[in-house]
Order: sequence, then structure tokens, then C-alpha cells
Amino acid sequence: MKTIHLEITDNLYAQFKELLSSLPIDGFQIIEEDSDILTMEESKEVYRLKKQTDKNDFSEFENWDTIKSDI
Repeated sequence: MKTIHLEITDNLYAQFKELLSSLPIDGFQIIEEDSDILTMEESKEVYRLKKQTDKNDFSEFENWDTIKSDI
């Protein structure tokens, strides 16, 4: 793979990501520099885990009892 660093204006960002979504998914990787924004995949994972923990299922978390006692 080759790397291109690209800086674009905020008003073009969504359009550019939409353009990229028309390309084969295994042909590129987006590495966003704004770490305050979750990717779609990260958001889906947070939502999935939230649903799971709402049901008191903490099976995917290692050492959950230790974490829970520290809260």
C-alpha cells in the first residue's frame, strides 16, 4: 500500500468519504486524526456492548469484577 496525507475543508469531508465508500473496502484505510470522533464501526461496537451490558452480560470484559469494584 501507499500512503497519501490529505487535508480537505470541513464542507468537503463528508462528500470525500462518500466518494471513498464507492471504492473496494479492502483497497484503502481511513486513519482519521480527530480522535474525538468515533468511526461508524466503533459506534456500532459501543452500541452493541451497551446493549449487552444493559442485560448485565459482562462476559466480553476481562476482569470485569475488578473494574466494577473500582467504580
